[in-house]
Amino acid sequence: MSDRQKIKNAVKKKDGWWASLFSGPIANIFLCFICDVKWLTPNWVTTSSLFTCIIASAFISTGLSIFLVFGAMLIQLVFILDCLDGQLARYREQSSNFGAWYDRVTDRIKDFLIHFSIAVGHYRIYEDWKIWPLAMTSLFFVYLFDYYVNQDIKLEPADRKEKTEGKKSLLIKALSLIFTIGEKVYKSFPILQFHIGEQYLLISIFLLFNQTRLLFYLIITLGIFYSIYWPVSKYYGRKPIS
Repeated sequence: MSDRQKIKNAVKKKDGWWASLFSGPIANIFLCFICDVKWLTPNWVTTSSLFTCIIASAFISTGLSIFLVFGAMLIQLVFILDCLDGQLARYREQSSNFGAWYDRVTDRIKDFLIHFSIAVGHYRIYEDWKIWPLAMTSLFFVYLFDYYVNQDIKLEPADRKEKTEGKKSLLIKALSLIFTIGEKVYKSFPILQFHIGEQYLLISIFLLFNQTRLLFYLIITLGIFYSIYWPVSKYYGRKPIS
């Protein structure tokens, strides 16, 4: 296999919509330049993503429109680097338990930094104390997303065919209709799938338009929906889309 093909094969086969469309291909271009730099390990790339997030958070925490734009662009770089560390690990076949753990931990630190800095910046400009409970509630749902997507989603749905065959209750029919509609909307608007790439994309968009409170309202609304949809759909034997 040629090095060029090996670099292309390092892209994650199944990934979120934004990672597949934008961040992953950009990261793959970066991989061409760093794949043979021996001292640059996947964990170093993960660390660089974290430090880039710290810089982005510093810009965002000012609350000034021009710095929110810089922060929004840097957040996209944060996610590109987040894709790059996995690609580099796959290219070199250097995947490790520590690397996977370190990547997950830094992701959660970055989530906190972004939400906290948005709240700080908003409060500096508007002195609106309500941004704090909004930010922390939004962060709670982001952490809940991570659990559902990375942990609970691995569990198989309940097998309730025997109980429901021959007696389709009104509740089951109604839920089946809701799930079907929800899944169609989910597929039609991939930004709502809310993997980490989609989260960062929405954050960047709302920062560009300086609509931070609206961002938190959206995340909370999606969080309430998914926190109900995922467990209920599994309880009734459907596998939630991830």
